[in-house]
Amino acid sequence: MQAINRLLLGYDSRLAPFVSPENRLMAQTPLVDPFMPIQSAIELADFLVEMTKRYVAFMPGANAVGGDVGIATVTRHEGFKWIRRKHYYSQHLNRGARDHVT
Repeated sequence: MQAINRLLLGYDSRLAPFVSPENRLMAQTPLVDPFMPIQSAIELADFLVEMTKRYVAFMPGANAVGGDVGIATVTRHEGFKWIRRKHYYSQHLNRGARDHVT
């Protein structure tokens, strides 16, 4: 979460008491847009997860973030839809999902 806060807010939560409200507004990076296309939202979510994984990898202590990342969308017209997920079972048991899973 620190990596995302630093990117989007310009500081992490530990520094919040020391950052004035005016500086908070100036430091923000407006990446999220409620009208962005679903593909852009997917790519942004993937980027934020990967950035967090790489950020934590270089911090002292145990690496607590990592592994495969599953991505799904929920839309009004399509409902829940996997975009990317790890198959835990052989492909013949996942037949119904492979039309939209990469």
